[in-house]
Amino acid sequence: MAAPPNTTATMTPLDPLALLPKVPALDNTFGAVLLGTFLALILYGLTLHQSYRYFGMYPGDSRILKGLVIVVLILETVTSIMSMHACYFYLVTSYFNPRELLRGTWSIRAMPLVSGLVMTASQSFFAWRVYIMGPRYRILVGAAAFLCILELGFSSAATAEAFIARSFQSFKHVTWLVSTQSTMAVTADILLTIVLIYVLRRSRTGIKRTDSMLEVMIMYSINTGLLTGIFNFLSLFFSFIRPGDMIYIGIGIPGTKMYANTLMAALNSRRSLAAKCSGPFLETSPFGFSISPEAPEDSAMMVYPPRVHVKHSIDPAATTDSMTGISSKSQLTGDLSMEALHADIERHAGN
Repeated sequence: MAAPPNTTATMTPLDPLALLPKVPALDNTFGAVLLGTFLALILYGLTLHQSYRYFGMYPGDSRILKGLVIVVLILETVTSIMSMHACYFYLVTSYFNPRELLRGTWSIRAMPLVSGLVMTASQSFFAWRVYIMGPRYRILVGAAAFLCILELGFSSAATAEAFIARSFQSFKHVTWLVSTQSTMAVTADILLTIVLIYVLRRSRTGIKRTDSMLEVMIMYSINTGLLTGIFNFLSLFFSFIRPGDMIYIGIGIPGTKMYANTLMAALNSRRSLAAKCSGPFLETSPFGFSISPEAPEDSAMMVYPPRVHVKHSIDPAATTDSMTGISSKSQLTGDLSMEALHADIERHAGN
């Protein structure tokens, strides 16, 4: 009797990987998140460096401003940890568990809310600065502040939906929340930048050194608004055309860091701006400039409004300051608004 044929030797072994669920493409998903994290960590290092310089250079700033810097720095640290955790979880811990690649972990789900907090905190400083500098345009500043509140609301809603959704595919239909958040951020940035530039241009006094400082500040305003606007616009664009990918997340991660960097750059550039445009003795406040006691009297003409803090000693025999017309026989600390300073300049020019 013939032996049965050996079918085991002729059977093709099954590929064990074929039994696993289909792995999504990583180039436009977690690859984008990884690249965004690389760039974000570089910007985070710059934020740490600028924060260190800030606390060393401006120990006299108000507690509220220092508290804002500390809050932004803490939030930036949290976002950095969250982005690193997301990359490690998906690309290392779950490297052979494709099912985990289809759902979100806590770090990537909470990222919209924490990023929104960083952006709103940074924008609040610029909104407050424009609010002080341009009293006539406070309605526009209020509109920008309202947009920032909406931005934070949409980021909170996006985080809530991310925790409700069981997979990235189920979150796809609510990516419009992220798009709307980016739209609110771009609109608020553009509005604040335009108002600030307009106020600075109207503050020209005809004095060469003062106008030179204003031109530099205008360029600073354009550059800071442009940097954050580019990242927000790209995140908005890709969330619209590629909602199933994570490219918009990879762009949004370093985009959040740009807000902290622009805030710290605005705070740390005050002294260098004053030294370049008006001499080494001109100090600056977060919303204007002030004359130190060693500054010559004629440097008061070079002070940039909106709020000028004049601090100098008055001779006891003197009765009137040559610039402001304020009488005093003791230490003088004046707080002059933009309109008051321009009125004094015009009055003395007429005399």
